[in-house]
Amino acid sequence: MSRTPLISAILCTYNRAPLLARALGALCAQTLGPEQFEVVLIDDGSSDDTAQVAATFAPLLDLRYVRQPNSGLAAAKNHGVCLARAPILVFLDDDDVLDSRGLERHWLSHRRYPQTEVAVLGYTGLGYEQARSPLMRYITGVGCQLFHYPALKDGQELDFSFFWGGRSSCKRALLLEHGLFDPVFRFGAEDIELAFRLRAAGLRVRYDAQAISTMIRTLSVDDFACRCILQGRSNWIFYQRHPNTLVRAWTQVDGVEDEWARIAPHYERLLASARGLDRWANARLEQDLELDPRFIQLLHRAYAALFRAARIKGTVERMHEERQAESDRP
Repeated sequence: MSRTPLISAILCTYNRAPLLARALGALCAQTLGPEQFEVVLIDDGSSDDTAQVAATFAPLLDLRYVRQPNSGLAAAKNHGVCLARAPILVFLDDDDVLDSRGLERHWLSHRRYPQTEVAVLGYTGLGYEQARSPLMRYITGVGCQLFHYPALKDGQELDFSFFWGGRSSCKRALLLEHGLFDPVFRFGAEDIELAFRLRAAGLRVRYDAQAISTMIRTLSVDDFACRCILQGRSNWIFYQRHPNTLVRAWTQVDGVEDEWARIAPHYERLLASARGLDRWANARLEQDLELDPRFIQLLHRAYAALFRAARIKGTVERMHEERQAESDRP
């Protein structure tokens, strides 16, 4: 379409064709007309049916599908930013479905806050099946390792640490003038690290609780532990890039070597414990049986211990790899 769209939805994907189809289906139902937004779909080297899914939706949306060699999330987002035509960019995840007013809400928020440096954070809730999962409820509403919405108020102004990937939007000019994502981040911290750098340009984040999306993927204990390991690795890279007090506090890198030395002999037991308790909790819920409050407390302690340990594990692994690489240099 020749007309410049109001907003570009940037969606980066990797081997999630069935989920991607649902995400694109939700974009077909937006209150903004199809001529008012575009979808920039970056395929980060998928080996599944992602290309076929894109072809199915191409006649229904102003959709540009581009495949790149697997390069990681930051590189894929940069590709999308460079291809986008609209003045407003919204970054979406391939395991979320956007509410029918989602794009319109992001656009309206940017009309309300037209300053180049203002970004918008939307709200992501859980789908029906995901909301039944004790683990998903914990990481989004109790431990808040995935999302941290309970403490936020609609319209609140937030700092750089709330520029969350997959549910935030910003002006394209802000990124083109002041910096893109650092491609060293294949997964985790790429959004917060960029936002930290954009502080110099006055970045502020406004929370719009009506810009709603819904997560449609249920994570397992092992899934989230792996995610925490990757996050820990990215945290160390972030801190090495910006070794100051703010980043040190966000990345939680203080004392990780000593803590990992204490945790390492027990890591597999922490993983087994969280798996077992989670399995028991889900079995009870499948039979419509309530969970005892004392059991829930024990389950949450097991989740917390494992996910903290996994994050520390990732940080220390990355730290040691960098030290080894440094020592190997001639």
